[in-house]
Amino acid sequence: MKLFKQHIFYILAACSTISCSESELDQYPETRLSEGSFYTTEAQIVQAVNDVYRQLNRTYAASGLVDLYGELYSDNTYIEFSGGATTFEDDIKAFRIQPNNGLIQTAWNNSYNSIYICNNAISQLEKTTVQFGNPALKDRLKAEAIFIRSLIFFNMVRVWGDIPMPLKVVSADESYAYLREKKETIYQQIISDLKASKAALPEKYTGADVGRVTKYAATAILAKVYLTIGDKTSAAKELKEIIDSNVYSLDANQDGKVNSADYAFNFAPGTKNSKESILELQFLAGQNAVNSNYQQTYTPYHWAFHLPGSSETFRGSGLNSPTPDLTNEFEAADTVRKNVSVYPGYVNLETGAFVKYPFTQKYYDPNWRYPGQNVEIVRYADVLLSYSEATGDASYLNQVRDRAGLPGYGKTGYPNKYSTLALAIEHERRTELCFEFHRFFDLVRTGRAVAVLKSKGFNITESKLLFPIPQSAIDVNPGLTQNNY
Repeated sequence: MKLFKQHIFYILAACSTISCSESELDQYPETRLSEGSFYTTEAQIVQAVNDVYRQLNRTYAASGLVDLYGELYSDNTYIEFSGGATTFEDDIKAFRIQPNNGLIQTAWNNSYNSIYICNNAISQLEKTTVQFGNPALKDRLKAEAIFIRSLIFFNMVRVWGDIPMPLKVVSADESYAYLREKKETIYQQIISDLKASKAALPEKYTGADVGRVTKYAATAILAKVYLTIGDKTSAAKELKEIIDSNVYSLDANQDGKVNSADYAFNFAPGTKNSKESILELQFLAGQNAVNSNYQQTYTPYHWAFHLPGSSETFRGSGLNSPTPDLTNEFEAADTVRKNVSVYPGYVNLETGAFVKYPFTQKYYDPNWRYPGQNVEIVRYADVLLSYSEATGDASYLNQVRDRAGLPGYGKTGYPNKYSTLALAIEHERRTELCFEFHRFFDLVRTGRAVAVLKSKGFNITESKLLFPIPQSAIDVNPGLTQNNY
């Protein structure tokens, strides 16, 4: 796993602008790597696919596309103070996004740059003449790149609706022909690609490859796609395959007991790819390593802030503070999940006064300068809750609640206000999965976003369920149409 993460790096393509003869143009520099001289060995092709994993990290980065839509746009978070020099974050939070919002523009540009990198890796694998020591490795690497491209497209289509869908490397001139395709077409392509990836990916890895995408990661995302388009039967089939595999468990720490300690274990700084993890972002602690940026982004914007148990102060970015509404969602007995998800504040070490400024500890890492905590994208608890949603079987929801030490839905002591299974699942997904980029996606998928957020005073309408297309993209290609916003 460590070797895999250390090999995630930037592959730079260079173009020469020096005047050359035709014969010189046919030659690549012999002492310098270029787009033409790279991809000539198995190791180089593996490195190129490793860089595709960096695109997953970009998509799920703090203040990246999935975070902006899944958490900042939701009722889980608020901004008390922010270190930003613009109002971009505040505009998203207040549902007053304009097409010139810089964060939305960056998310769009990063997404298509990532798609280009995925497409390039796929293209190189398809045309390479390199003989792989294990022929199956070539198919697996291609499946990994296609999976990551599919996941990026899946997030984009949920955020923007109809989008351009380049499935090959395109030039700047060619890109003008790529206009917005209907979301139904996008989803069918994603489903096709995920099925192909699933068939070529292994169930698990060993050694340095632990952390790469597996057959069950593809299965889990495929199930999410089916749920999103309303095909619960197909979603249930995929989810049951994961459950029946017995590869994953709520016993995250593998001590033979399923309890709330397993929940806390998932978010401990040293936990990597636990028994519950189906797909997660890989990071390394230390200087000049692939660090995560979540703790810095989500901690209070205050000079006196310090992490629990530390006297070192640093100022976070102040984004995604837990709302009082989220804090109150936790049941009285749900102490472990609440304490991990919502920490109430900190003590000013100079004055001794408690500062009420909540933040999440799901990204806690005492090495705050160079944190290396992995970040979960899909956990087994998510699969169980999704299976209850797809089938109407509450027993899978109750497995998650039992781990938290809470009475099951339909049992004595269950909160009466969640009177239907749909409301029970909505409640459980919020408390179990908060700050894992699910909340607003969940509310939109179930058709509840406007009703829930309006009831809490948010200025939301149906037209605001999609982000606007960045104006800069329309300026470059006037053939792109705009969403209603």
